[in-house]
Amino acid sequence: MKRLILSVLIVALAVSGFSQKHIRLAFIGSPSIDWLSSNNTESKSQKVTLGYDYGLSADFYLSEDERYSFTTGLQISNVGGELTYRTGSDFPFAGTILPNLSQIKYRLRYVEVPIGIKLKTDQFHRVRYWGMFGMSPMVNISAKGDSNNGTLHKTNITDEVNLLNMAMNIGLGFDFDLGGNNSVTAGLIFQNGLLDVTKDNVVADKTVINSLKLKFGLIF
Repeated sequence: MKRLILSVLIVALAVSGFSQKHIRLAFIGSPSIDWLSSNNTESKSQKVTLGYDYGLSADFYLSEDERYSFTTGLQISNVGGELTYRTGSDFPFAGTILPNLSQIKYRLRYVEVPIGIKLKTDQFHRVRYWGMFGMSPMVNISAKGDSNNGTLHKTNITDEVNLLNMAMNIGLGFDFDLGGNNSVTAGLIFQNGLLDVTKDNVVADKTVINSLKLKFGLIF
């Protein structure tokens, strides 16, 4: 992970050295719909949950007309989902014993460094449309859990969650020119989880987080 972040910084610095005037920064916020998906029927996904992201993004343009850019940033992502554990008997979880068919709601927070390529159209009536594709390495900084029987309530479940996560991002959106160097941006991003976010303490499975995010930002 440290090598990946270092590589991102090196590429960003190299691109910024290419042309300082072709860097655009933005404050972003993204409400999201999140859900957990498991490949084992013993841990079944139950419900979608609501989450949100916020942070700073940077586009390093690779062409004079600003149609192609390397995009990255730093953001805090609050995501999660619910799982029902069908173990056939009581099972240990986060230092306590839960009954079979317990529903656990995961509340997870990550530091996320999105990396991607963004393509933009020419401007039409002050609007430029864009599409992007990339990856998001993440580091977990908080893990809380609730259970449907009340045994867990915003309980620390760090021991049940893996430290690292990775997701693939694909999205579409638009920028609206406000005049000068300022614009607003909005888009829809689908984030497909790639790594197992839960440890195999209860059942051996691969559980990923998927998200549908509505991105808003102010570009300056």
